[in-house]
Amino acid sequence: MIEANGLVKDYRTIRALDSVSLKVGRGEIFGFFGPNGAGKTTCIRVLCGLTQASGGDAKVLDIDVCKNPVWVRDNIAVLSEETRFYEEMTPRRYLNMFGKFMLVKKSERLARINSIADLADLRGFIDQKIASLSQGQRQRVSLARVLMADAPLLFLDEPFEGIDIIHRKKLREHFRDYVSRGNTIFFTSHNLIEAEHIVDRFAFIHQGKLIACGTAQELKDKYLAPSYLLHVSDPQKAKEALDRGLRLQNIKVIEGQVMLTLQKRADAASISKILVQENVDLFEMRTTGTMEEVFERTARGDVC
Repeated sequence: MIEANGLVKDYRTIRALDSVSLKVGRGEIFGFFGPNGAGKTTCIRVLCGLTQASGGDAKVLDIDVCKNPVWVRDNIAVLSEETRFYEEMTPRRYLNMFGKFMLVKKSERLARINSIADLADLRGFIDQKIASLSQGQRQRVSLARVLMADAPLLFLDEPFEGIDIIHRKKLREHFRDYVSRGNTIFFTSHNLIEAEHIVDRFAFIHQGKLIACGTAQELKDKYLAPSYLLHVSDPQKAKEALDRGLRLQNIKVIEGQVMLTLQKRADAASISKILVQENVDLFEMRTTGTMEEVFERTARGDVC
């Protein structure tokens, strides 16, 4: 779906992108993260054909975005903070207008608007003038416009902003269904904890450079200490057995679960073996740590 090689973007004395290379496959939600000013927006604008790169090349939907930016823009849908509205329109009329632009038949158009109004949580203000809406409400209208599009690739910047918990769950389910049909989402957000619920692969950009890329598990294994939380039948017995049988940095029982940190990640495979020998049932074993911690370590250049 997307392939970028050595993308560079210079603004006078500032290098916003510094040899960025990445691949995004069909049927995945690809998360692109970094602090403000890291180069996220610039990279997205280049990939969407909105800004010309100073160097390197990129293909989007197998089309050279530098040579055919208009074709790329015509075949993707983009949610960004830069959306401009017709202020005197209501969200309903606004979405209807875009449906007409996409040549959607009236009956299908109206049905799609009703469905998307529920998905993007527009019901409370769908017939109010856009000029009267808050920033969060406007973001939801922009999201609804993107969801109206029948595009194989979506660029989504903060799609959950202003969305309540119930509608976030519905949106996540919608996005998973969307990519299960061979479509792709390029996703950006400042909320890495929420992103773990939806993103298949993460990429981190810092000072214009791509500094890490992989699944959540791959990046946690590489950048975080080998820490685990165990749900077992007998926490105290498990703690004593693991403390005897493994090389540990620390181990403790917290709220009926065993939390431990290994000296070597390779020893993780021995945890279940030791518990079986001690007749302790292991119901669940999961790594601790968040993708926020991963990003902090990548930005510092730390590796476990």
